[in-house]
Amino acid sequence: MAIRPILRDDNGFALVDRGSELYTRRYSGIGTSGQVISAAADVKEVILHIEGTTAAARMSGTVQGSEEILLTSDGHTLPPLKTVMEAGQPICTLAAQSGTINVSVLAWR
Repeated sequence: MAIRPILRDDNGFALVDRGSELYTRRYSGIGTSGQVISAAADVKEVILHIEGTTAAARMSGTVQGSEEILLTSDGHTLPPLKTVMEAGQPICTLAAQSGTINVSVLAWR
């Protein structure tokens, strides 16, 4: 699948950091050996939320194949990663410092 075209405003200026659809995926039980994080859709921006223990909300993306994710009030959300990635390409490898972690991925395409 090709990367979707970049949105443009009414003046024709490219909105390179804007996506129009949300893809969500949840990884659970990531250990110290790590997990490759990827999206099943082409994406332009990614946010990783390392879950805590207190659930605040559940969310599902609009892109087909999205999984329900869990947002927690005591988790840690990394700053947005501006990127242009084809579907299935590794975004990063994430590992727990010790034990295991759960990670929710929000990605805009």
